[in-house]
This record gives sequence, C-alpha cells and structure tokens, in this order.
Amino acid sequence: MSSETYEPVDLTKPWRGRAWTQLLAAVLGVLPLYSGLIILQLRSERQITMQGFTLYLAVISPLSIVVALLLLRFLCGEKPGDLNLRPGKLSTDLLAVLVLSVATIIASVTSTYILGELLPEASSNTSVADLFAELAGSPGQLLLFAGPLLLLGATSEEVTRVFLLSRLWKGWPTIPAKLVSIVVSASLFGLIHLYQGTVSASWTAIYGLMMALTYLRFGRALPLILAHYLTNALQVIVFALVAR
Repeated sequence: MSSETYEPVDLTKPWRGRAWTQLLAAVLGVLPLYSGLIILQLRSERQITMQGFTLYLAVISPLSIVVALLLLRFLCGEKPGDLNLRPGKLSTDLLAVLVLSVATIIASVTSTYILGELLPEASSNTSVADLFAELAGSPGQLLLFAGPLLLLGATSEEVTRVFLLSRLWKGWPTIPAKLVSIVVSASLFGLIHLYQGTVSASWTAIYGLMMALTYLRFGRALPLILAHYLTNALQVIVFALVAR
C-alpha cells in the first residue's frame, strides 16, 4: 500500500489543500448524516419501516451525494473525478466489480455464520424480515427497490465513504493515519446499520473495512459503487423470495 500524493486543484487558494480544510469537509459531509442515522435508530429501537427505508433511499441518499460533491467542489476545490485516487479503465473497473462482488458474498456468508455463533442477538429484530415480506408481496415495489432506489443507496454510501477517506488521507497521508481512518470509517458504517441487529451491524463494519482497504489499494470509486449495488440487490431479491 503506497502513499498518495495530493495537490490542491486551485493553487491560488492554498488553504484548500490544508489538513484543517479536509477535516472540516469530512465533518460537514459525513457527521450530520451518520450521527442523524444513529440517533434515529436509537430513538426508534432499531425498527425499520417501508416508509423509513424509502425516505432514506429516495431522499436522504441523493441529498448526501449532493452535499459531498458540493463540499468537494467549493470547499476543497476538486472535481468528482478526483475521488479516484488512481487512473483506470472501464474494463478493469468492471472486472474489479465482479471480483469484489464474489468476495463480498463469500465474506458475508462466512462472517455472518461466525458472528452468529459469537454474538447471538439479544432480541429478535423482525423489522427487516417484515420489510422483505412486504416487498415479496408487491413485484412492483421489489423491482423499484432492487433497481434505482438501491443504486441510489449504494452510490450514497460509497460516495460518503470515499469522500470521508480521501479527505482524511489528504490531510494525514501517512500509512498509520490512513489505517486509523479506515477503522473509524468502517466502525461508523457498522453503527448506521444497527437496525439490522448486532450480527448484521458487525458484518457491515467488516464490509466497510473491506471496501475501504480496496479503495486504499486501487483508488477507484466505481467498482465500490457497482459491487455494493449488485450484492445489495441480490440480497434483497433472495430474501424477498424466501419471505414468500
């Protein structure tokens, strides 16, 4: 894993490349979203409804993308393409999507089984199962969720991840600092999925760790987004069919 070299886009405003600017951008772009989702879950006792899930995917997700890109452009002086830390080709990115998706599925099954043995749920959380059952009864809703809404959600979560990491890495480019940022990012990602239960939230943190390390190694955002979407869509379809 090699250190990245970042240069401010607009050299007439050197403050844009400073550590405090990157930290401010990360805080403004991530903290309101993550803290809001965590507080909401704690207040609602981790229950998820169709209305709440739709609100997150259709409203909060695109809004979080817009906020991150606006901060990137006007506070950091960078373009969306600058979230890619390395150059790449579409064919290579698509191959990475396939490999990352397969690795995610294998890791999900393995980790969920092991975590289920180590971290038994304190109580049964049926809200996710109820959601899948509701989707199973409506093919139109299932198509909507497995299509554009989940794509929006995956894009939002990965843009938020790479925005947070790239800002922190730009401010603190040493390898130890990058690894600390990865752990923080993965932990926050697990916490915003507490509604799924302890086991699923723990797996989600592991997944966040996998995606962050992939981003550190290859520096490409598109494979993370598409692999995230494909695995989520497959999960929704399989669980909905089982719920039927």
